[in-house]
Amino acid sequence: MTSWTRYIGCVTFAAFLLSGCGTTTDENADEPQEDSVKEGNEGNTSQGDNHNNRSDNKVRLMEQNLQYTINGEAKEKTAFLKKSDNQPFSLYVLQQFRLSAEEPGKDIVFLTEDDSIYMRIELLKADVNWDEVEKNVQAQLKSISETISDPSLDVEGGTGFEVESGDDVITSILLKDEKSPVRLTIFTKKDRDYRDAFLEMAKTLMKR
Repeated sequence: MTSWTRYIGCVTFAAFLLSGCGTTTDENADEPQEDSVKEGNEGNTSQGDNHNNRSDNKVRLMEQNLQYTINGEAKEKTAFLKKSDNQPFSLYVLQQFRLSAEEPGKDIVFLTEDDSIYMRIELLKADVNWDEVEKNVQAQLKSISETISDPSLDVEGGTGFEVESGDDVITSILLKDEKSPVRLTIFTKKDRDYRDAFLEMAKTLMKR
């Protein structure tokens, strides 16, 4: 990873350190091939126990389809339910990505064929001061580029900031859910735009 990526990680760690021990994500669930898709609602309890995971008294199927775009091309693929051992959440991860702990209070979802393309996930406190968080995010992004733009992504109930540095695109998304506030930092390339794929995975995040 580049020096500015390490810088963002260090500054963010100092500002938003959360307790937890970093280990890789749970890989216990067998992952079927992408063509083997089981469809259903999260509230569907007819699946066998080996195909479900209970979280907050809700049943989450072990897999579901996600629709997203990459460089403007629409795609639909199977994502599999993964639980973080580092922070109290689960989410659906597309098959070409992997969930892993980065450090205490931070997880990443990275593209297996190129780990420079990834999304950092940080759960924030319920009483988080969003004004302070936004100022911190903008200060960090300005250390990369003075030009901060709107990422133009579908972020309902959230705020986004984005900068470019050469071929690199760095996007910060603040999901301002009252119960599960989250900070996302997405690292992609101009010619490999996985932002929508990362965001669709992040939308499935559920706090445990």
